[in-house]
Amino acid sequence: MPDFKPQGPEQHFALQRTTRAAETVTAVSDAQRKSGEETKSTNERFYNSLALFSSGTIALSVTFMGYLKNLPKPLAHPHWLVTCWICLMICAACSLFWPFVYGYYSHYFHEWQTANAIKEKLEIEAKEYPTLARGTHSVQTRAPLSGKEIEDFRSNRLEAAGIYKKKAGTAKRRETFYTHLWQWLGRIAQASFLLGLGFLLAFAVRNL
Repeated sequence: MPDFKPQGPEQHFALQRTTRAAETVTAVSDAQRKSGEETKSTNERFYNSLALFSSGTIALSVTFMGYLKNLPKPLAHPHWLVTCWICLMICAACSLFWPFVYGYYSHYFHEWQTANAIKEKLEIEAKEYPTLARGTHSVQTRAPLSGKEIEDFRSNRLEAAGIYKKKAGTAKRRETFYTHLWQWLGRIAQASFLLGLGFLLAFAVRNL
């Protein structure tokens, strides 16, 4: 866009709107990057710990099983222990895959928001350019901008906005899919961990 000084209130506010749109793109990108990194780091630590606790609990229960086999009385409800192991294995698997799926969700979430912000920026530039270009001169020809040059600029911006709209739509659909997937992985991991501990506790109490 050629350099110029606003020559009236309309150009001043048009320039203000286009500048604000560009700043929004930068602000959204920076905020998303920082927030995404912090959230991902916290959640990864939680689910990594959950996977370690699950595998550690399985190992402990196997050791406990060896102790119980030496008792003179037969084991009561051994299927509770098997159910405990199954729950904890499910928890470990979901916890290990959770960061992997969350990475895809985060990628497509950021891609969608960035593409949408760029689309809006391009649309605002196309809308405000006729006002901003009023009374300005071309950098190459030093002549006043023609209607065709203005329309070409607007067409290019609108065409690019259409491309980013499609890109945002594709990213949004993928982001929605991975959102549901990582949410359910997290819920299953937490629920199966609690169920596994519950069955292990019930089995231990019953065999004391």
